[in-house]
Amino acid sequence: MRRKELRDLGLQQVIELQMIPYNVERYISSDFGLVLSVKGMSDITEKIFVPEQPYRLTEGRIVYMRSGYVRVRMNLIEARLDAHQLRVVSPGAVLEFVEYSPDCDLTMLAFSSGFMEGWQKENLLSAYIQGRVNMQLALDAKSEHRLESIFQLMWDVLHDEPLSRETMQALISVLFRQIECFQGKGQKEVKRTTRQEQLFARFISLVNRYAVSERNVSFYAGKLYVTPRYLCTLIRETSGRTVMDWVNDAVLLEAKLMLCHTDKLVYQIADELYFPNPSFFCKFFRRMTGKTPNQYRQGRR
Repeated sequence: MRRKELRDLGLQQVIELQMIPYNVERYISSDFGLVLSVKGMSDITEKIFVPEQPYRLTEGRIVYMRSGYVRVRMNLIEARLDAHQLRVVSPGAVLEFVEYSPDCDLTMLAFSSGFMEGWQKENLLSAYIQGRVNMQLALDAKSEHRLESIFQLMWDVLHDEPLSRETMQALISVLFRQIECFQGKGQKEVKRTTRQEQLFARFISLVNRYAVSERNVSFYAGKLYVTPRYLCTLIRETSGRTVMDWVNDAVLLEAKLMLCHTDKLVYQIADELYFPNPSFFCKFFRRMTGKTPNQYRQGRR
């Protein structure tokens, strides 16, 4: 039987998971989704919160952590989202769940970029839609109350008959404006970055974009306007890993996406990932994971 294509994790793919799209805690359509709470929703957590399984987010995510924690890898970088924190991630990010606590509960919003067509977009909202936002903020009690009020108002409007698209667009705009206020009124990012860390973040962004076809240190150094030697030193000092470690991780992630979510044969995947032949790809995959591509695929069925 052919497996369902789920390489992208978007609203449409969630609907196709044969779960109920509407109940007292969630509203999911093809271009808008709001989940007030995941507590007790095993049909979501068991099918989507799968450790070590990569997804590419078709739509971005605004996630408010109510309790517990969740650990993820976002575009190769591991992060932990704890209670009283907010994470905003643009469309196109590659996500892997690592672990979540038994008391994990969160509110999550997703919407298609097309949903905001025709609406004037503030700086943060524009950057979000353009794929340039990946932030995490700590919230105080007042900010949490404000955030919950906005989500609750969204929830109420979603159940109006008929549903007012313009009202929902306005509320999304208000939400992003409020997030900007959180940043500007003492709500500090969880981690302040140095210039070296900013360069590292730009490097990771380039790796996520180009690693499949570009595996040369000089390419990334050129994009960042630094020498290859300086880049190698900076990446090792910042992350404790080499440039090629990160590049190989990105290539491996793409391989896992194809093995998990498509029926492409190993030689086809090797070709799409620019390996000279399937043998090279299999040796690379086994060196990185301890398994052959087919063994990894069988373990995910």
